Amino acid sequence: MKKTSLRLAVLAGAALAFLALTPSQASASVSIDFQVGPQGPPPPHFEHRWAPPYRDAVWIPGHYEWVHGHYDWVGGYYAYPPHHGAHWVAPSYVVRGGVYYYRPGRWAY
Repeated sequence: MKKTSLRLAVLAGAALAFLALTPSQASASVSIDFQVGPQGPPPPHFEHRWAPPYRDAVWIPGHYEWVHGHYDWVGGYYAYPPHHGAHWVAPSYVVRGGVYYYRPGRWAY
């Protein structure tokens, strides 16, 4: 009885270790919202998108960010995706109960 329990525990531990170390196609993303206040961002600036500097470049559009109690414009730019298949999710503002929350941009897979 004791050998069976020990063998079962070792096999269960090996299976868990295998699952933990195996790469997965699914990916979880965490979204963090920052409370801004009752006023939303100003309208975005018009930006001219220039030619990509390299073949896999991803355009990150300009947007307003809430910094030290006011909105700052961050101009658009090209970036390298962290890995093949990643796409950019633009930052956004969500209104809940009359209060704006800033949700930063992020790479999604």
